Amino acid sequence: MADIDYTRASVLLFDPIHVNQRTTRYALFEIGFRQIECVASLTDFKNGIAEGAHTLIVAESSATDTDIFNLVRSIRRGEVGSNPFVVLLLTTWSRDTGHIRKAIECGADDVIVRPFSTMFAEERVKTLIKGRKDFIVTSDYIGPDRRKDTERATDAPPITVPNFLKATVENDEEALNNGQQWVREAREAVTAERVRRVAMRIVISVELEASKNSEQGKVPVALDVKDLERAARELRAHVLRAGRREATEVAAALIDQIAVLGDGRNADSGVLKLVKELAMGTYAAFANGDTIERSKDEIGRTVSNLRKRLQARAEAAKRKAEIAAQQAAAETADDAGQDGAPDIKRAAM
Repeated sequence: MADIDYTRASVLLFDPIHVNQRTTRYALFEIGFRQIECVASLTDFKNGIAEGAHTLIVAESSATDTDIFNLVRSIRRGEVGSNPFVVLLLTTWSRDTGHIRKAIECGADDVIVRPFSTMFAEERVKTLIKGRKDFIVTSDYIGPDRRKDTERATDAPPITVPNFLKATVENDEEALNNGQQWVREAREAVTAERVRRVAMRIVISVELEASKNSEQGKVPVALDVKDLERAARELRAHVLRAGRREATEVAAALIDQIAVLGDGRNADSGVLKLVKELAMGTYAAFANGDTIERSKDEIGRTVSNLRKRLQARAEAAKRKAEIAAQQAAAETADDAGQDGAPDIKRAAM
């Protein structure tokens, strides 16, 4: 096992509350880190990410959760900073499960709930050095693969990404010398999977729309044209950055056809078919002839599961409305009975 020397690593620490920032800095210092850059504003934090090459980023998410979560997503997508795979640790005072779930789902490597001891923080950092998870890529997530083995009903391959924190503290000269190539190869793998996943997202949306009046029964869902447009524009941006001219032209045609759908009501089946073919064609042009046919089973499972969830949701809403109607009718009957009671008493007299 290689010796760990934290003094080699550089840390960018963001926390808008100075007393909390000092506490976290002290913990990092006690662990052994010495190169610690502290910032208290989101602007300085973004600049630090864009201009620096830190091996570890630590950020407090409680006060500025939405901004921090969006920034982490931008880092993972390669839109901010030079390394989308930087080790990223979030801290939080919040014990709200919704907040913690969002922190995990944005793509951070780990989330530590305050207050925490230096020993606890060091154990979590060591885990990120020795046992960092591979990344997984979907149409709306890039980050550590937290799926359990029983949940792996997908053909999305885990991707081993660069871990410069490990390479730096263990003084792995070979990994550090090949750092740029390491990042470039991982970027290409992530981009390829992202393009496939976004294309699949469009295909799944079209398949779900086409299944509305199928033998399986009507699916209570409206075609989300805005989501289709966002996905198509992201698809075009990826293939454009990758320098795939033909794929870029196909993606542009895809955007045009989605615009024809209008608000998505009573979508023309011919246009939907063309949207699906153009999404698949964009990926094929990008991947040099590879297709998403290997994803056919996963697409079918996803459409089937979405259909079942939507039907269950619609049935639950229907039952809720029926119960509310029954309660309203009962209350009306009670009111009518109370209003008629004096008349009945007078008639008896």
